[in-house]
Amino acid sequence: MKTKNPAKRILKTAVIQMQSKPYALNENLQLALNLAKEAHNKGANLIVLPELFDSGYCVNDKDADFGIDLKAIEYGKETLKNESLRVLSDFAKSNKVHLVACSIEKTDKKLYDSAYIIPPKGGIVGKHRKIYLWGDEKSRFKRGKKYEVFTLDFGDFSAKVGLQICYEIGFGVGANLLALQGAEILIYPSAFGKARAYNWDLLSKARALENGCFVCACNHSGEETSAQLKQTLEFAGDSRIIAPNGKIIAQAIKLNEAIIAEMDLNEVALQRQKIPYLQDFDTKLTKKGFGKLT
Repeated sequence: MKTKNPAKRILKTAVIQMQSKPYALNENLQLALNLAKEAHNKGANLIVLPELFDSGYCVNDKDADFGIDLKAIEYGKETLKNESLRVLSDFAKSNKVHLVACSIEKTDKKLYDSAYIIPPKGGIVGKHRKIYLWGDEKSRFKRGKKYEVFTLDFGDFSAKVGLQICYEIGFGVGANLLALQGAEILIYPSAFGKARAYNWDLLSKARALENGCFVCACNHSGEETSAQLKQTLEFAGDSRIIAPNGKIIAQAIKLNEAIIAEMDLNEVALQRQKIPYLQDFDTKLTKKGFGKLT
């Protein structure tokens, strides 16, 4: 008896690499939209933007000013008061695409570094508050507390997506928790520094291979200078899309660029059978081991 081939699940995905300018909200939004439109014109129906792409990363003294209230539009509500959310939601609706973005979230006088998903109907269908904060982010933001997987509808098929942010790419346990919940795609909006480019290269491929899933590693490029903070940061760029076998299938080389790859989501199950890291993952023993540390 012949085994029936699974239905095709090809997801054309774009990762946007861009150089944001601190405090330049409108300029950053316009650049992001131009690159997103370019990606859409090439057929992408999932588009990813970098960490704090709209405000710029070096806005420590104005974090609260750029904070947006994601609660106001969570899960499809249409009370879009923030410029970033309004513009992105309009783009998603008019072009029938899913967007993954990352901005400063402000709620109950607390600030978070949050990635969120905007579907073709607008609004928000999922978010992740950064759990592992890098350097002075610890004084800028509160930590998140959840690892959640979100199911996105692409018409003929659905895809399970997990969100992480930048520094979290170095914590394999977070990716494991998402993959064990069924995530087929791990998305990392990032502002990863050039001084640690080696880490970025190694860790992004490791997260894909060990979890047998696609990884979208979306980074800032160039540098940001904040005159107010007397600070300049240089970013690694090198955004990439990685297959479940750990091989790079699309990679950015320009300052501002949308890279695109067709992700065959059926490869996830095949890779997880071929190299059964998740299947052999001993969750009980791991839980017991971590329990001894608390």
